Amino acid sequence: ISLINLTRSLLATLSFVSNCLLSALDSHCAQGWLLYGDHCYHFETEAVKNWQNAEAHCNSEQGHLVSFHSQEELSFITDGCKTSPTGISLWMGGHDSVTEGGWEWTDGSPFRYIRWNAGNPDNYDGEDCLSILVSNGYWNDDKCENKRGYICKRRGEKSCSNCC
Repeated sequence: ISLINLTRSLLATLSFVSNCLLSALDSHCAQGWLLYGDHCYHFETEAVKNWQNAEAHCNSEQGHLVSFHSQEELSFITDGCKTSPTGISLWMGGHDSVTEGGWEWTDGSPFRYIRWNAGNPDNYDGEDCLSILVSNGYWNDDKCENKRGYICKRRGEKSCSNCC
């Protein structure tokens, strides 16, 4: 009986410690990245790349071109990119290169929240990639070969603050 009680006591202690450590983990971002929710965002507004190379760069940083899932998240982004020396728009992670009109995010998340600029998407001259207009935050289907600045998104890094 004492071995059973000891086991129960050890399990309770382990449960407490693991819950305490998990609740003390906070998301944070590396230098050059901004935290919103539990994700980090990087605005590349000095170098320009085509859409595919921008996504490859975000992948090399353990992320993807940005995806959006709420007006609040979009507002955070548009506040961060009111001006861009790289032009009127920045690359996002949306594309319809698999099926025309079947927009997808490169991170695999559902493409539910949308904010198209008037008249878009129009697939003008085979536009399969998504950019955000820095002046108003509306979206435009764009030629993937165009060179633009871009926004990367990745999960925040976890660190322990106020650990037990």
